[in-house]
Amino acid sequence: MEAIMQTQLLSHSIGNAASAPMEYCEASPVGIVHFRARDFSIVGCNEQAWRIVGIDSSDAGLRAAVSESIDRLVPLADQGPFRTLLEEAGAAQPPTEFDTRIRRADGTPIEIACWLSRLPNLDEQEGIYQLVIVDVTQKRDASRAKSRARRAQELALIYDTVLLVEPNEQRARCLKFAQDERLASLGTLRVSLSDAVDQLIEHLPAAQDQTTLKAFIEAACHAYQCSEPFAAVPQRMVFAGRSEPTGKVADYREAILVDADGGAFFLCSRFIGAMNAAPSTAVPGKTLPAEFQQTSGSNREIVDTIPRIEIRTFGYFDVFVDGRPIAFRSEKAKELLALLVDRRGGFVTSADIITALWEDEPITAQTRTRCRKVALRLNRTLEANGAGHIMESVRGKRRIVPEAVACDLFDFLSPVPNRKAAFRGSYLKNYSWAEATLAELMQNYYRS
Repeated sequence: MEAIMQTQLLSHSIGNAASAPMEYCEASPVGIVHFRARDFSIVGCNEQAWRIVGIDSSDAGLRAAVSESIDRLVPLADQGPFRTLLEEAGAAQPPTEFDTRIRRADGTPIEIACWLSRLPNLDEQEGIYQLVIVDVTQKRDASRAKSRARRAQELALIYDTVLLVEPNEQRARCLKFAQDERLASLGTLRVSLSDAVDQLIEHLPAAQDQTTLKAFIEAACHAYQCSEPFAAVPQRMVFAGRSEPTGKVADYREAILVDADGGAFFLCSRFIGAMNAAPSTAVPGKTLPAEFQQTSGSNREIVDTIPRIEIRTFGYFDVFVDGRPIAFRSEKAKELLALLVDRRGGFVTSADIITALWEDEPITAQTRTRCRKVALRLNRTLEANGAGHIMESVRGKRRIVPEAVACDLFDFLSPVPNRKAAFRGSYLKNYSWAEATLAELMQNYYRS
């Protein structure tokens, strides 16, 4: 497909773009759109592109309206990011690749893969761009379903309650619910979101926390419906669990959100401690939308409870969340996190990761793909354990967030006195690439 696009780019100069015929690309399996950079107006479009967006030749009026601005195909919430993508593409060569969502004429949301390039033309100031689009909705849905099923299995090993929530569809799937066999027996059958939330509220929280937990869930749904960044949503809270009929004192439980991609999220819950023992330190949570703030009764605030993440590097590498060790299913994912810790908050490139984790292999497309998969597994493992916030990723570079963790390495290298005893001459014994840092630690040890 990319070869088709590049051939057309090289073989066709559109001259006066406004009147350029599109017959040359009617046999193409991809949609091709030409538009002006200055006002985003469409100046040419093949029939495949119109078929993708669901506007047939009989509706000339709708075609004319859409042609006034290409972003009329994009949902309102996505128009800003979509225009930004177009503007950033500029004259980049080879074509800039990106994915976005659009709505067909009948309102159906679809996902498209896009390739954007500036076309050569006689009037350089006119700025004509070519956008190649492919409908990848079915392919992405299948891939997403497979990924979600795998992630649900991982979450079910840790949590006794796992729901897949689809806010835009107002549906939910109960994947695991130990407290209600009837609801759990529905398996992957989609049920009304309100019904699922009502069942959750009935069985999990104590009476004083029912409103708080419901507001926490509704705030997350609201954010997804408004296409807000996942990081802007409170992702964890602690609440009092429902007392048993025997009168047993309620236990602390946690509820966490895990992004499931494609406008959905997992809602998970589990027991984390007895009521007579304090849970993780709680800090004020992010402000809820006004429509979800309580107006009467309890004035309790939803808290974004930060679990204590402890990282041990002296000796063997291990990570603990609230005192519980993370069981990494991928050894390479665990090693990647160790490498990020070793870099102490600095960004690590894919090339750096490949050199360390696969030291005998060259940097190729295959090893880069392998690196991305390992990073994805690491992110999923951290999210599933309520620790997704400790890793940051920017344009393919990754780093540990030092202020989000307690780490013996960071403590030893800090200016705080009396840290010498923490180090005993052993550092990340699991990994050979850590020897350079070990030498540095030994020097600090004997100088202190």
